[in-house]
Amino acid sequence: MTDAPLQPTDIVIAVMKGAVPECVKELDDLWARYDPAVELVADAGQITLNACKDRIQFDAKTMEVFWLIGHSGWRAIESYSPHVVCSALSGQPVSAFFQDDRELDEIERAYKERLAAAQSLINASDEVAIHWPDDLPYPNANREAFNDLQYKVAFDLTTLAVAFTLFHEFRHVMLDADKERHNDLREEELACDVWAREFMMAKLAAYAKSHGHDYQEVLRKRSMGLVLAALILHEITPFWAHGGNQAYFSVGDRLRTILDNTSLPDDDHFWVFASSVLIGIFRQKHLSIIAGSMTPRLLAENLLSSL
Repeated sequence: MTDAPLQPTDIVIAVMKGAVPECVKELDDLWARYDPAVELVADAGQITLNACKDRIQFDAKTMEVFWLIGHSGWRAIESYSPHVVCSALSGQPVSAFFQDDRELDEIERAYKERLAAAQSLINASDEVAIHWPDDLPYPNANREAFNDLQYKVAFDLTTLAVAFTLFHEFRHVMLDADKERHNDLREEELACDVWAREFMMAKLAAYAKSHGHDYQEVLRKRSMGLVLAALILHEITPFWAHGGNQAYFSVGDRLRTILDNTSLPDDDHFWVFASSVLIGIFRQKHLSIIAGSMTPRLLAENLLSSL
């Protein structure tokens, strides 16, 4: 007798609990109270991820898009972190190191390939037509299926990013069921971002202490997952809406909401990662990076303000 396949609700709850094991009871209580259905719908043009008081709805394509973007974000470290670190240590602006790096085009090719595949998948109704990067496994619920440590790290961080988006949608369920929807759709989107971030971070110190983990290491990993969530948000938002519209504040404002108030040292690896991901966005948009030599944190904040 074989085990029955997991249902969409089981998968969603497992991802959310895996991201915040310290909040399992709180999540169980909230889920029992609101009891939303989880619907896996057929793939269509664009992606499907939305919620109302009765259900959360998504398609398989959405998870594949998130997977591609998540892995491209991890590749940003390989592409741009040396430039971030060298700039901070040398006193030279980060842009100077791009000009002198003759190997950069080749190194960032994998980064751009994943983002291009994600955008193609977002816009396609026929998944067969999409070129999946040759060296990237398809999404798999079992991280141990990957032999490469880099893929395992990317798997963990991408799972955290997906969990953030699910908590965001669950907050819409709660607000709708409680008749607390915002009149301004933009304010509600931002409020759901804030709630999702706080739910994933509020009990982090207690979790680290109770399990004997270093708090900064746990905070760093969770925060890096939020960086990937911010990258996913940027990539799935149509270019014409990056400046904001009636439903969303600007992408820059939403990224700041997700990334602000991270209490890690200015030169922490987290800020190197955040700066690298943001540099990737700038280079994708062909935007000039006007920033002198500064700590990775100040560089990330500078890039956010410029974005």
